[in-house]
Amino acid sequence: MPKLFRRIAAVAFFPLLLFAQAQAQGLIDRGSLINWYYSATFGTGVYTAGDRTVSVLQLPFSRAWKNVDDDGYGLKFKVSSTLGFYDYNVDSVFNGKVPDRISTLSVLPGIEWEFPMSRRWTLRPFVDGGYGQELTGNESAWIYDFGVKSRFLFARDHGVEFALVNSLTSAGYRQSGGPTQPFGYLATGVDITIPTGSTAFGRPLDIGITPIYFYYFNRFNLTLLNNSQNRIREEVELAVSLTSRKPWTFKFFDVERVGLAIRSTGDVTGVSLFTSLPF
Repeated sequence: MPKLFRRIAAVAFFPLLLFAQAQAQGLIDRGSLINWYYSATFGTGVYTAGDRTVSVLQLPFSRAWKNVDDDGYGLKFKVSSTLGFYDYNVDSVFNGKVPDRISTLSVLPGIEWEFPMSRRWTLRPFVDGGYGQELTGNESAWIYDFGVKSRFLFARDHGVEFALVNSLTSAGYRQSGGPTQPFGYLATGVDITIPTGSTAFGRPLDIGITPIYFYYFNRFNLTLLNNSQNRIREEVELAVSLTSRKPWTFKFFDVERVGLAIRSTGDVTGVSLFTSLPF
């Protein structure tokens, strides 16, 4: 437990020092990358499996081009940029050690629409496509996903809202010199928002509690681990966040929420910091 608390503290208070993407290599075969799509979307955090630890920082930005109130539908541009450092342990932050070179760079831009189907139900189709490059080697890959997200408000009690959230996604990546690796998954959860009575940056502030289940239709490889045969079929996540009914808008980007999540596959555990849910 002390190690876990140190890692949570590092993620919460030193994220700008991490700049680490979960495209870490095995100690022997550095040419065997973690699944490119997973590493580009897993998010900021600390992930452990056996005696391996990977520190991650994702830099997600999004900006609304159209609002639902203006035209009856919304349109949002988003881009996630990630920098990676091989075999960097987050505990090194406490010793003042910062990575001395960038190992990987991934950029994943995309577009997301918002269509209110009713006062309670909203659909959000999306498409993302980008590229990842290993800067200390020759590996690279094209990365993509597309699908639809759904949010349905099924209960409200004394200001507390309960929403069923889902995401159906087809995704994949094509590594240099190799075939396309496609897969798909369903994410489903319950997003509970509790009013605090406070405000932040001019918006009412809520607490969000969101348990999420991820099911992958076909297992995919996660070669960052010592066991290169490790494959993911299911994941569970518990996310706790500060959020608002309307995103906070800054000069160049919007922020939907800020929170911590614990995700686990049974073999892999991650403690992550996030600025939006996958819905």
